[in-house]
Amino acid sequence: MRLTAAVLSCALCVTGAVGGAWASRPQDPDYAAMLDSASDIYAVTDEEGEPTRYYVASGASKTVQRLPKSATRLPWSIDITYSLNGPNVSASTVANASGLVGVHVTVRPAHASGNTARQTIPMVAFTVPSQVADDISADSNVSVSTQGTNTLIAAAGQAGTTLEFSCYMNAKHFTMSSIALAVLPGNDTGNGTNASSDAAQLTDTAFTLVDSLTDAGSSEHQQLIDQLKALRANEQQLAQSVTAERTVAHKQTFQNYMAAYVGSYTTHLSGSIGTSTQLPALVGTAGELSGDTPLAQAVLDLANAVNNVSAAHMHDGAVDALDEVIRRIQQQGTTGLVDDLTKEAAEEATKGSKQYAAGQKQLSAAMIPYSMKYTDVYTAKLSALIGGSSANASAYAQQAISETNNSDELKDSQSKVDAAMAALATACEHTGKSQALKQILLRFSNQFEVSGTNTTAAHDSTISDARLLTQGLADPQSSSFYGKTKAAEAKRKAAIARKKAQAAQQQQSQDSNASLVDDTMSMSASDVMSYANGLTSALGGGKSDSSAGSGSEESENSAGANATNDAAAKTATGKDEADEAPILFGFSQNGTGTLLTHDFSTLIAETVEIGDAGQLIAQAATQLGSAAVLQQSSTQTPAYLLVIPTV
Repeated sequence: MRLTAAVLSCALCVTGAVGGAWASRPQDPDYAAMLDSASDIYAVTDEEGEPTRYYVASGASKTVQRLPKSATRLPWSIDITYSLNGPNVSASTVANASGLVGVHVTVRPAHASGNTARQTIPMVAFTVPSQVADDISADSNVSVSTQGTNTLIAAAGQAGTTLEFSCYMNAKHFTMSSIALAVLPGNDTGNGTNASSDAAQLTDTAFTLVDSLTDAGSSEHQQLIDQLKALRANEQQLAQSVTAERTVAHKQTFQNYMAAYVGSYTTHLSGSIGTSTQLPALVGTAGELSGDTPLAQAVLDLANAVNNVSAAHMHDGAVDALDEVIRRIQQQGTTGLVDDLTKEAAEEATKGSKQYAAGQKQLSAAMIPYSMKYTDVYTAKLSALIGGSSANASAYAQQAISETNNSDELKDSQSKVDAAMAALATACEHTGKSQALKQILLRFSNQFEVSGTNTTAAHDSTISDARLLTQGLADPQSSSFYGKTKAAEAKRKAAIARKKAQAAQQQQSQDSNASLVDDTMSMSASDVMSYANGLTSALGGGKSDSSAGSGSEESENSAGANATNDAAAKTATGKDEADEAPILFGFSQNGTGTLLTHDFSTLIAETVEIGDAGQLIAQAATQLGSAAVLQQSSTQTPAYLLVIPTV
């Protein structure tokens, strides 16, 4: 190896000496000339507010060139801080938090900007989903309005003057969009012009940035988009009908379980009942949670009902997945989508699995006190009906159950159970999104671009790619166990992927409206009962391996854990290797080519973000209206559009 390196070094030196290709380092491009002719400049910043690169549009044709971050300096700097219930906190702390959230934005002229800051004004815009917070208060210089399912927050400053504002909201699982900062030409003299025209020019180019990297706008994608829209309409209908049907069924099954629970409890009452739970009777009830008993069957029924109503929300996740895929195809075509969606599907599966497990614990923690409170209220109602004696208690049990179900005393306990059920529903939305993304890639694999080809071709060529991989290894490795194993593994994965794609495409051709998700969950009684020991342990009684009074509650949790299986993830990390096509790197020995390909995903992601930010600024300019009046600049000053990541 050292000899080879030395020979190569000598060769390069000789080439340089004779004036060959390596004679000298090429001169740096003239960035100043590019910037002088620039009309619009775009960038996505890192967490520190520093651009990773610039996209510079010049001339009437809006030719776009990418420049390194060292090419220029921004005329304005932006600082974003957050607060949670008063004190300032980090972005990671406020992400997904609930409480009083504050977002504080400060835009200042940069010290090294010279006259540029005095010839431009800043405009800031971002959105918060309405489901996160629907009541947002802000400083007087800020405009707040509803835009679809989001709340748009926008503000415009003055030339050369710091723009500073705050907004507050009572948030639930806080999140927000990236912040769009537009720097628009203007000065303190001349005729006033509305910001909309300047913003429109800036945003028009922002929307087209991605076109130079992808096949966005290609008419061939319209058929695919129409098919996806039809699937979305079907999933939206299923999300409404299936969820409504199963919600009613779950409510009835929940009441049936509680009736069976206190019905069993009633048969174990003795003596004077009193007005609170009789613990000996409750311990007797725990013994009926195993075996062939009505209570044990009620436990299993409720576990399945919880699973079913939670799984119905997979259709909501499928709608979310289809919305995203449609939007991204419209923005960037299908170039680079396969890898992005495959990765996202795995991430969503992991979220679904983890959040379902957390929801299980939350439901278990909520149901034990609910059951105890229910039994307390039931006992008091029953005692009042029968005069405090357990004699003939069963005859009044149904009336006491009806009065208990209508009691306001259960509201607090019920709200905690409802919150846990909502957490399980959210987890299933992630699971549904994961399933839908995988199905989309499989059903429409012949319409997705992968490095200049389509996924079907990619799967078919993986076997030959495996040969190239083996050929690209050093001679001793190509025939080694390692080389043969890697090639065989590539063939196996390619075969599995090809079969799955063919099966999914056949299903799509037979039933174009078939759901993208499997919204069923099931489990055996033994799986349910193995987890139903929470209340027995809480009471300090019963056998260690027996079921307990909150059996359904904990069984509901175990139901999710066991039933998520394929629905959530194949492994703890949400990664199913069978669904992945291997990425191979190597060189063929006969010089026919290389498997190395340039990855445009980062640039595509950035330009898509810039396009989204351009839309925000366009909405902000319209929303601010006469409040954002610019003065016509007397010099040629480029406009900037920056995207600043947030939570």
